Amino acid sequence: MKAYNETWIYNREIVRQADNWCRRNLLTNEQMDTIQRTYPVGFQQTNGYLEIGLFLFTTVTILGTYLLVSTFFPALVDTQASSSVFNLVFGALVAGLGWILIQQRHLYHNGIDNAFVITQTGFLAFGLNQLFPPGLSVATHCLISLPLLLMMLWYYGDTLITFFTVIVTYAMVFDWLLDIDGGRPAVPFVMMGISAVLYVLARQTNRRLSRTPYYADCISLTQWCALLGLAASGNYFIAREVNRLLLKPIPAESPELSLAFLFWVFTFCIPGAYLQIGLARRNRMLIILGGLGLVGAVMTLHHYLRWVSLNVALIVGGLLLISLSIAIIQYLRQPRRGFTDAPDDDSPDEFFLSPDTLAAAQTVTGIQHGHNDNVKLGGGNFGGGGASGNY
Repeated sequence: MKAYNETWIYNREIVRQADNWCRRNLLTNEQMDTIQRTYPVGFQQTNGYLEIGLFLFTTVTILGTYLLVSTFFPALVDTQASSSVFNLVFGALVAGLGWILIQQRHLYHNGIDNAFVITQTGFLAFGLNQLFPPGLSVATHCLISLPLLLMMLWYYGDTLITFFTVIVTYAMVFDWLLDIDGGRPAVPFVMMGISAVLYVLARQTNRRLSRTPYYADCISLTQWCALLGLAASGNYFIAREVNRLLLKPIPAESPELSLAFLFWVFTFCIPGAYLQIGLARRNRMLIILGGLGLVGAVMTLHHYLRWVSLNVALIVGGLLLISLSIAIIQYLRQPRRGFTDAPDDDSPDEFFLSPDTLAAAQTVTGIQHGHNDNVKLGGGNFGGGGASGNY
């Protein structure tokens, strides 16, 4: 049992894709009406701007209630023990109220339920950590909070909880390395390894759960964070500056890394590999990260070599990027091996590469739909914090 109706989530994605097909004249209005009746969605429908407003308003309301109660009853937070109990009880009450609203109002990632999920997780994690004696390391506190975050992630499938879970994992490993002998020089390599493991786990999970979109956004966000963490950990500038900040006392200028050549290779090769694999597999996530990584690599090179002044470098770089963009747009006016400059729709066709889902849509509409490289890019992963990241 999970917080949201998985059947409605599944139907919601079918209706979304069918609506895109209808707008592209691949379905008739009558077929679209048939799909909507066959796959009902009981969730409240809102737009992105309203979701942000509801999230902020609900969060402020919950926090205001917490401060109001703690102000009128200061004994609840006088000691660590009482504060821990108060936070745990308050978090449980917020969780109960949020569950009632989700079930009765049929909420699904529309701002209100997200605010309840985030605030209840924060109160429970804070209260749980207060049960332990003070003076524990950051890694220990992260280890205490991680099971709670994973439980919330499994139950709600919330992208913000996913982001916090990934950050807590990185923080736990990072702080643990600083507490062991010889851990500081190994920080970038271990962080690269953790990023690779997270990415592989996300891909394996995506394959196992390919028939349900419940965790699709969470999986996509984890892949983004893992790939970004891998590139950042191997970047020469980040590795060198982080190493400087870890020295006691902090020097005015960062010392040279012991394996500087290797980090220069990572700085250019990791984004280059992203870009190459992304182009080969038509994966927009890898293409975007590869492009941004190469920009960061050039900026890193300029930061240390300074061949020209900053304003000249910006002008030359901007002109090159504009020229390259124009050339690519003109080249892709006609589809080239599945790539095209034609605008994409928001909803991914790859969701319907699942045989069960595609068969369901075909059964209702009575027509066959196959993958068309002239219409959309292929590959990638569905999801992305409320939008979609599969093209």
